[in-house]
Amino acid sequence: MGCRGKVELSIWQVGFLIALSLICVVAAVIGWFHAIGPLMYDRSSYKHSNKLNNVTLILDTHQRFSSFLDDIGSPPKLNNPHSYIQWTVLQMNDVYELIPLSGGKKGGLARVATIRKLLLQENPNTITILAGDVVSPSALGNSIVNGSMLNGKQMIATLNVLGLDYATLGNHEFDLNETSLRRRLNESRFEWIASNVHELNSTKPFHNVLPYKIITILNVKILIIGLTIDENMGPLSSKPYVAITSQQALPDFTAHFIKRLRLNFNLKWDVLICLTHLNMHNDIEIVEHNPDIDVLMGGHEHENYYLKRGSKYTPICKADDNAFSVFIHRFAYQPKTKKLLIFSKLTPVSPRFLEEPETAKIANYFYEAGLQAYRDDGYVPEREICILPVGLNFDGRSTVIRSQQTHLTNALCNAMMNAANTTICVFNAGAIRLDDQLMGTITQYDILRCLPFPTNIISLRVTGSVLVKALNRGLMNIHTGMFISYTGVQYDVRQEKWFLQSNHQPLDDESLVLTIASIPYFMQNTELKHSSQMLAKHLTMTRAFIKYLEKIYTKTPNGFPQQ
Repeated sequence: MGCRGKVELSIWQVGFLIALSLICVVAAVIGWFHAIGPLMYDRSSYKHSNKLNNVTLILDTHQRFSSFLDDIGSPPKLNNPHSYIQWTVLQMNDVYELIPLSGGKKGGLARVATIRKLLLQENPNTITILAGDVVSPSALGNSIVNGSMLNGKQMIATLNVLGLDYATLGNHEFDLNETSLRRRLNESRFEWIASNVHELNSTKPFHNVLPYKIITILNVKILIIGLTIDENMGPLSSKPYVAITSQQALPDFTAHFIKRLRLNFNLKWDVLICLTHLNMHNDIEIVEHNPDIDVLMGGHEHENYYLKRGSKYTPICKADDNAFSVFIHRFAYQPKTKKLLIFSKLTPVSPRFLEEPETAKIANYFYEAGLQAYRDDGYVPEREICILPVGLNFDGRSTVIRSQQTHLTNALCNAMMNAANTTICVFNAGAIRLDDQLMGTITQYDILRCLPFPTNIISLRVTGSVLVKALNRGLMNIHTGMFISYTGVQYDVRQEKWFLQSNHQPLDDESLVLTIASIPYFMQNTELKHSSQMLAKHLTMTRAFIKYLEKIYTKTPNGFPQQ
């Protein structure tokens, strides 16, 4: 009896406990829904639970950040990570457009600002740099806003809000006249670094540009030096107003400069970053000649590169132009062993990154103001004028059009000949200010980017022998703005002679009188100045090119020329 009573009692107790547990589970579930409900349906109720609010925000931030890991990468996984000091450098170069291009698919400084903020969340020790070419060339820079030409003001204002830290001077900075460039430098809330740019006839750094900069991150000293290419040392219409050490001399100059900092100024550093705007072969020569350089971050080519050169396999990194891509460099330095690791990732600046509001606000203001100025002048910047055939690329990069003929220069010559009703066209390649490549859908704004100056086409009467002199001078001006673009004539390299393209008649003939299309600048700065007769002035290059493209190419996806 006693044993049976105990068994029955145990069963009753178990049943009671099970029932009690079920009640507790139901209560807990109901309570959980009451707690989570406001978070799911009423975001404003966050304020009623600070603890839940903080946790939720942290989770949201983590989720937002992790969704971009494929794009921007993540901190390196290191053995004994606490022994390293880590920082990040965000690199841009050759940026003079504010908003996304290619139909909104590529670039945009407000998107770069978002990338910068993501990197700052990852590591507060994030530095943002730009390796030259920012205030010019651009259509917006040549627009008249509030009575004066912007001349790069829009770029400086936007980069100030974005949070740029350092920039070096590019060759296109010197498209501006001296007064305008000094104003842009004064307006910059970031610092400019150029070790080889000086006031004219002086060893004094140009304006407020720094010859070098040392920054300290958790006791690690980082030296930044800047090197600028010796091109465009002043507008074409005036004399140079700065002195720039030549590219050929830069390897030795850099070695002596570093030595002087170390010995004469008693400077010490742990890491040396060389910020350049040079041709790639110059960058390679510099790192091969200067093993002290730990990484070179450059610009000028408008295409992304990642090379390792020199005895230390020094990285040389360049992003795409107009912020179509940026380089993200994550540094890890071990103070005890002085071991430096650099993890670099090229990141496309795509619509995946939302625009940072404050940067977008200032960029859009200047963009709309610039477009309105062109609308007031009779343009419709956003209008699509044609679609280029697949595979056809209008290459307007300065390094290309100042050394050879391209589809762009040929098309522009054809447009000028149509406007002037001639069969020969000659002009200086420096008239094209695009320094970019056009593909696919072309808008009026793209042509304004290409030809922002209101330069009229002119027709000239000239003898063949005089034209040959101008053409030969143009061939010798390779890699400068006075290199020639031409159509209707051809050059025989073996014979070193010019011929008419139509009938292969030798051009060097005083009795041969020709009518050619050109522009005033080319006439005034060549042999044509005193030995040609201007017959007529026609519409501007910009309007003529728009008219030509609308006629030759369709607005359909295949983009084949009309018959």
